[in-house]
Amino acid sequence: MHNPNPFDFVPFTEKPILKTEAEFNALGDLYSGYLEVKLKALTPVHVVGFQEPVGEGRKSHIYRQNGQACIPAASIRGCLRSFIEALTAGWVSQANVEYKKEYGLNNPKGRHVGFSTFEKHRSRGMGPTYHMDAAVNPVYRPQAMEGENPLLDVASYLFGIVVEKEKGEQVGHDALARKSRVWVEDAQIQPDQIESSRYWLPDITGEAFMGGAKPSASNWWYMQPREVWARRVTAFIKGQKRTMSVAEFIGEKYWGRKFYYHQDPEKCVKYYDPREGNWPYRDVNAFCKVVLECLKPQAETDTFRIYVNRLPRQLLMMLVLSLLPGKNIRHKLGYGKAYGYGSVAFSIAGANLRVEEGTQRIPSPLQDRLAGIIQWAEAAWSQERMQAIGFDISLINWQALEKLAQVLGWANSEQLIFTYPPFKTGYFARGIGKKDFNDAVQPDYKLEQPIKTSPENARSIAAKLFDVKKPIHFRLYQERAEGWAIIKSRRP
Repeated sequence: MHNPNPFDFVPFTEKPILKTEAEFNALGDLYSGYLEVKLKALTPVHVVGFQEPVGEGRKSHIYRQNGQACIPAASIRGCLRSFIEALTAGWVSQANVEYKKEYGLNNPKGRHVGFSTFEKHRSRGMGPTYHMDAAVNPVYRPQAMEGENPLLDVASYLFGIVVEKEKGEQVGHDALARKSRVWVEDAQIQPDQIESSRYWLPDITGEAFMGGAKPSASNWWYMQPREVWARRVTAFIKGQKRTMSVAEFIGEKYWGRKFYYHQDPEKCVKYYDPREGNWPYRDVNAFCKVVLECLKPQAETDTFRIYVNRLPRQLLMMLVLSLLPGKNIRHKLGYGKAYGYGSVAFSIAGANLRVEEGTQRIPSPLQDRLAGIIQWAEAAWSQERMQAIGFDISLINWQALEKLAQVLGWANSEQLIFTYPPFKTGYFARGIGKKDFNDAVQPDYKLEQPIKTSPENARSIAAKLFDVKKPIHFRLYQERAEGWAIIKSRRP
């Protein structure tokens, strides 16, 4: 029995959906005003304020602004932006440009191959020269908005963007930045909505073992398969130093944009409690309990406002549909998402808006438009109903929506638990010797030189090796894991 990883990827399409500002501006009447919104915790929600040592562990206090506990505006805006970027095939606005790794037999840290996110990458080491295309198609890198009709993605039009100037690029400031048309307030939390000591997550002393991702090209986990190498490694076996050949699975393109599943965090973290005896802690990496101060389940924040300025009707619809994404999809934000923390639902309590008249110098009064806003939300995600209320369905990547519904689906989430398998035989720490590899995959393949892979033969190789090591191929692992039938059945 094994469980899916707590995350999955929304695949990229061939190219992003881009329009000129004039085309966006033409998507209906321009609205200004504000929505009154509340955030409800479905599982405990924690955004880190500060941490302090407590006994042998740590206490992580919830974020506070001027002494008031809150979910900061940046967390809410980031949650909505990442959803909309995936939903509308937008640019990748947040990404490390390069993951540097020093690959080499004699380098103690050189166990993996680096890669570049948006550019070609070349590295040399004790194995073959690694010369690959960008991990993400460069068309998804935010572009300087030059010329008479610069292009933007939906998320950048809504939330604004500042584009990094590329080396040697001669462009002005106006081509590198766009202001936001959407502003979010902090969501304040009253003291009786906070639980201070019940919820926790596991860590180890020193470097966290499950915290941040450390992707490299030496896997088919974050990256789609490219080829298999035989690389030389040195290890101590029964006290003797030995050099041997092992199979190394080289990836090239990201699987997609990363989102976390919903689950019950109390069930998940129980697995890592040393008293349960599931996880093999070592003295050098002793267990460290991190107690979280959380917005407790079913608790709500105070009402906060989301302001909009001259937002076209269809993109106001997009914002509303993202806040209220149908009965089957719920958002995640904050700390500890891998363990089930941070599942939230938004509700709209008010909508005070006006239509901007092009010739009117004095703004007209705001009007209560809540009833109309709720009708928009009821159209999610039926293409027919959305077209009937005047929404251009070409703004949405419908394949991405199907995947978002699988990953962010709330239905039956209580039946799922996602835990990392211990580092033991058959899982992440298991190396595959060249002989073991050849014995499993012959007569189809033999690791005498790099094996080029297609999606089909990479999956075949991983399937033949599944009893030796399960998490070689991310997609194969997910689809053979317990609970996949529930995940696969989810719809928007």
